[in-house]
Amino acid sequence: MYSVHKTFAAAALIVGLAAPAFAQNISMELSDRQAMMITPSGKVMRMNVGTSGHGMMMKHGQPVQAGAIFYMSGGKLYMAWDRPMHGGKMFRDELVEAN
Repeated sequence: MYSVHKTFAAAALIVGLAAPAFAQNISMELSDRQAMMITPSGKVMRMNVGTSGHGMMMKHGQPVQAGAIFYMSGGKLYMAWDRPMHGGKMFRDELVEAN
């Protein structure tokens, strides 16, 4: 159960950052020892992490796997992984609407 909470927290961070960051034109890139957090009100916060904070993240944080896709809908956060789908298309390609 603890891993589910850590995964959800990582997902919340990334999805929470994605929508507001694009709307506010904030860079989505992080440098070493930087963090971004989304507050319950939807505000994006950037932080420079010190030595003790780094230790806490290494102890309590969890790496996000490559190909993770985060999605917000109806106030709920969803997470999936990019993978081949039936018919040969990748999951990410199935998400994007054709123009």
